[in-house]
Amino acid sequence: MDNNVTPERWAQIEELFHRAAESDPAARQELLDQACSSDSELRKEVEALLSCDGRAAAKMEAGVRSELQNIGFPLTGKTVSHYQILGGLGGGGMGLVYRAQDVKLSRKVALKFLHEESANNPDALRRFEREARSASALEHANICPIYEFGEHAGQPFIVMPLLEGQTVEQFIHTQRAPKGSQQIRKLLDVSVQVLKGLGVAHEHGIVHRDIKPGNIFLTSGGEAKILDFGVAKLTEMEEQRDRPADGETETVTLAKGPDFTLSRTGAVVGTAAYMSPEQVRGDRVDSRTDIFSFGLVLYELATGKRAFGGTTWPVLREAVLRGTPKPVRGLNPEVPTKLEAVIKKALEKNRDTRYQTASEMRADLENLQRQLAPRRLPRRWAAAAGSVVVLLIVGAIFWFAKHRPSLSQGLPDLKLRQLTMNSAEIPVKTGAISPDGEYLAYTDIKGMHIKLLKTGENHLVPKPEGFERDPVEWEITSTAWFPDSIRFLANSHPVTEGPSGWSSQTTSAWLVSILGGAPRKLRDKAVAWSVSPDGSSISFGTNQGKLGEREIWLMSPSGENANRLYESAADSAICCLSFFPDGQRVSYVTSDSSGGDSLVTRDLKGGPIATLLRDSDIKKMGDGVLLPDGRLIYSDHCNGLMRSDNPCNYWIMRLDVHAGGIVEKPRRLSNWVGVWMNEPSATADGKRVAFLQSSGRGTGYLADLEASGRRFVNSRRFPLEEGGDDYAAAWTSDSKSVIVATNRGDNYSVYKQFLDSDAQQPIVTTAGFLLENVQVSPDNRWVLLQVWPLGGRIDETHLMRVPITGGVPEPMFPIPDGSICFCSSSPSGVCAVAEPSEDRKQMVITSVDAIKGRGTELARVDLDPDYETPLWGVSPDGTRIAAASGPRSPIKIKSLRGGRTQTIHTRDLDHIQGLTWAADARGLIVTVKDEPRAKIVYVDLAGKTQHLWDCSSDRCFAGESPDGHHLTIYEWRQTTNVWMMENF
Repeated sequence: MDNNVTPERWAQIEELFHRAAESDPAARQELLDQACSSDSELRKEVEALLSCDGRAAAKMEAGVRSELQNIGFPLTGKTVSHYQILGGLGGGGMGLVYRAQDVKLSRKVALKFLHEESANNPDALRRFEREARSASALEHANICPIYEFGEHAGQPFIVMPLLEGQTVEQFIHTQRAPKGSQQIRKLLDVSVQVLKGLGVAHEHGIVHRDIKPGNIFLTSGGEAKILDFGVAKLTEMEEQRDRPADGETETVTLAKGPDFTLSRTGAVVGTAAYMSPEQVRGDRVDSRTDIFSFGLVLYELATGKRAFGGTTWPVLREAVLRGTPKPVRGLNPEVPTKLEAVIKKALEKNRDTRYQTASEMRADLENLQRQLAPRRLPRRWAAAAGSVVVLLIVGAIFWFAKHRPSLSQGLPDLKLRQLTMNSAEIPVKTGAISPDGEYLAYTDIKGMHIKLLKTGENHLVPKPEGFERDPVEWEITSTAWFPDSIRFLANSHPVTEGPSGWSSQTTSAWLVSILGGAPRKLRDKAVAWSVSPDGSSISFGTNQGKLGEREIWLMSPSGENANRLYESAADSAICCLSFFPDGQRVSYVTSDSSGGDSLVTRDLKGGPIATLLRDSDIKKMGDGVLLPDGRLIYSDHCNGLMRSDNPCNYWIMRLDVHAGGIVEKPRRLSNWVGVWMNEPSATADGKRVAFLQSSGRGTGYLADLEASGRRFVNSRRFPLEEGGDDYAAAWTSDSKSVIVATNRGDNYSVYKQFLDSDAQQPIVTTAGFLLENVQVSPDNRWVLLQVWPLGGRIDETHLMRVPITGGVPEPMFPIPDGSICFCSSSPSGVCAVAEPSEDRKQMVITSVDAIKGRGTELARVDLDPDYETPLWGVSPDGTRIAAASGPRSPIKIKSLRGGRTQTIHTRDLDHIQGLTWAADARGLIVTVKDEPRAKIVYVDLAGKTQHLWDCSSDRCFAGESPDGHHLTIYEWRQTTNVWMMENF
């Protein structure tokens, strides 16, 4: 290699090497001919790299770093201001970047110097200063901040964090086109983060203008950060100058043409390939320019290829203005259709038809994230209830007390103790252990309890006067206790709100004593959070905004002498202040306008704010508790209603409570499956942690029907087997047997259970899929299975068929996630599948034949915009469908043979969870949420209701046999109790 090569030359070589390496070998020579027509030395260097084996890129980067370190970074080893230069990081068209040590603050930083020749160029200097101003004006986790702007020996420099990781450009070259759901989710996570950062920049009137893979950095912790605001501009780029006539100042808006050298990284085409049409034409740019450029980045992330090829400016200009990129899914079939649609919209040539804001584009990607997220039961439950079918995502969730797994080697031998023994009918909702470890305060549907742990003595806290008439939900936070272990804080909320709707506007803070008496109200419109170590101050939140409380206040234990401590902006939130043992340092959670959360710390007397955990860290965690020594105990981000073989564990790591950040890597504490945890609280010495632990299981029942199917008699457990999660999924047409779906950990099976005997007839046993739905064809010959193939795409399910006499399931066709199939009774012969439309605004109902497959469209029904899963069912005779757009929508009866649509209005159906037709087709059996549980009601077609069954939980579904003589019921029961662990 030539020792006289400059950093800019290396950047040019690197850029061309990557483009040549990713191009089709047949087109590689033409690319090099065009790019190196007047630079034979450039071609020689690139061809030498291409002739190496598959590790050429890594070798080149190592060689570049070595050469630059030796010859390209003259300041290595020197001291600049209070920065000790440790070595070079890279170079580009604007300058060199060094790795350095801030000797004042003892932190690693990056120093970006403007080239000496560029420092004498007014335009280059303005751009360098603009980068410092633009980035320093923006404070967001997804924007690389600027610490300082200085000058050394006539060369300006800016100081930035030293980021560990790689650029998106390097990420693309490493990963290529993403394969599998996990990589697609990673792509979406990166994209959402970038759009959050862009959204904040745009809100401040700043357009980046140079969004490309090389200007987006991915930290080793998973954070995406936007770099290089050197070509950023205000939405209205203005210049002030003096008017000659009167000496006053006037403001003139400047219109500038395209400047293709502004963001050089060694080759002009590196930037031109990511320009928007308006940039290419020299038109005024706005925030939609960044959206187009990021659309190009997202295209490349999804396919591994640039959207617009070409190596010369004329070719690229023509491609950007008039070219159409190859279809995304044509290059990578793994990409979901919705992601392809998002990219296509971002790349609209006409900016008026493009996404208009970064938040609009981000919303579509976040919606797709939710659809691709690992399976969670709550949304699927709502889809299940439309028939005798109950969906099985979860399996035999083992009670932890009976089935505690042995701990893996290397894990601590945790000491565990169960502190409460509540049944599934009265699960514990919130709780906290006292600082001295002597008491447990907790809540359930009966109210608040105080338990003396040594003796097990339990006292129910008396209700305040008037609360018998006006019941509330009580909440005890994990930091609720006073240091004396005699008093604690509690919050009261209206029962109608539920945990997800708690708001300071309707919340009251209370003081409770273990010495007896009813709680004493401290303040209305306040959420009490914590008590200071000396017991003199209580923190609380108030002033509810769209994201949560916007103000943190302190008050005395009497509820008086309140003063506001911190306040957030109108479009953000601030929450959950707690005190460190010294009483002078606090931590709390901030939520920015994009919904990103950070755990921060600061001194009450003032000073800088340090970030303990960023949004990317918090998203991976469940609930946690800070111990007095700065360690954090937290759980996996588990959802309770999950498969029995899914792990959910506790972890511990150490945080720097002064400077911020993680200083000790996470260490796993447990080896648990089938349970999930939340609300941990710690004793004052940090040696004991109490937490809520939950598990769940399903229970099936069979009841006989009398009085034309409107009265239950002889209800009993069905099926009778213990140890698993078995449920009656469908009836055979003769009503003499039931198709039962089972889960035994990693084994999912279907069998026929006869009503008049214990005989079972296996239909299918396999571990190759997760059951979602089971139906019997009207001719009673086939069982239709709606499944998620294990290891397959999580944004679609598959419809399969298997003979009712048993056999190997045969695939029919895939259907989108959120779809549900139903079959009518014999002899109508109608099966149909309801699938959400691509825009999720309607459900499209299509006929299905067990032999021929998908048939014709039968009907369309509007979907509630906040509810993506169909609530519907087909009548036993196959002539009508019943459907609700959402849980709070009226039920509509639509004929499949034409005619008007009937609407059923009733006040008793204010939160529908599922519906199915009664056997005589004269009414519907509907599951309705009835806090805190659910109930099953019969609704005739005139809207008259009749109560059938009170469920023991809020998840409960039923289905009637074809002859109308029996009803199967399935209830999901969740048990939640408080446990304590030591020896961690």
